[in-house]
Amino acid sequence: MLDLNGRLANNLSGHFDTFDYRAFLYDSFRLEEPEAWHSQLAAAAYTVALDLSSEEEVIVNSAMQAVASDSTMLSPVSLHDVMGKVEGFRGFYVDKLNGRIGALRLFDAVDDQKFDRLLQGNVILDFRNAPYPQAAELAAALFLAKVFAMAHARGLDGGFILMNEAHRIFRSSPRPMHSNLLLSYLVGMSAAAALASSHSAHLNPLLLNSFPIKVYSSDAWHSQPHQNRVLSGTFVLDDRRTGRSEPFVPRRVQVKTGEYVSGRSGRYPAPELTSRLLEEIDRFPFSTPESIVQYIAPEFLPADVTSGLASLERQGCIIVEPKDSGTGRVFSYTLTDKGRKLLQELRA
Repeated sequence: MLDLNGRLANNLSGHFDTFDYRAFLYDSFRLEEPEAWHSQLAAAAYTVALDLSSEEEVIVNSAMQAVASDSTMLSPVSLHDVMGKVEGFRGFYVDKLNGRIGALRLFDAVDDQKFDRLLQGNVILDFRNAPYPQAAELAAALFLAKVFAMAHARGLDGGFILMNEAHRIFRSSPRPMHSNLLLSYLVGMSAAAALASSHSAHLNPLLLNSFPIKVYSSDAWHSQPHQNRVLSGTFVLDDRRTGRSEPFVPRRVQVKTGEYVSGRSGRYPAPELTSRLLEEIDRFPFSTPESIVQYIAPEFLPADVTSGLASLERQGCIIVEPKDSGTGRVFSYTLTDKGRKLLQELRA
């Protein structure tokens, strides 16, 4: 369940395992086999989140193919780095896209959970702590792309996807239509899907016509032309396949079995990032926070690197101390005995 406004998490976090979306964001950038499927779906995610046209989607898709061929992360920072280097595309559109994607580069992601946990079901992803609306929308779209890619690669069948605030992802736009690849996969996959929105006028018309079963609140039902009156506070299930409409009263579930897991990182960063940070600090005695971030930024998000360095320093694995270099005194990192022991364990 993709909870873009936090209401599901507020009311159901005791019924289902609830995670801050940032716990899965890092893994959503990882390329899923086969490569071409996931990278193209990721391009579709950027297209719907940034409200791009068909022409702009082609440029993003080409850049994504370049990112995938290098086996790097499908993150905004990776896409931004290759956007101006894609063969065959130059000029105004590329520069404009580069600026829009550059505004999304600093994502607050932590490497806590893997997407395999989502496939087990009974999970709510809470997006209310996103730093800005477009961050939540892009993350939700990338989550859908990752799930679709995993379903295709692993031959998964069944399941259930629910999303509220659906108009933020599948919005109605006066711009030229793009391919709607995410919507095509959503309605075509074997899993059941339920999309909720309190602003149906802002939903993509293709989405409204793609779902045969709709559930209306009494107010929304009465706003439809030539509809029978129902009691206030009830809901109406409208099945376009049979032409039947049935009012019902929703019931509450009382059993609580789940827990809420925040997006804070654990004791140490991800093993891959931890090992890389310790290796580079051990190799380069004059490593500074800025140099480490710049050096491994193509492989890891800058926010993750900064968070990882702070976590290792907090745990006493690295320290910052002044060192004399050829150009003067520099405050740089040094591995402690605890850090060297951790590095040996990771190497093993």
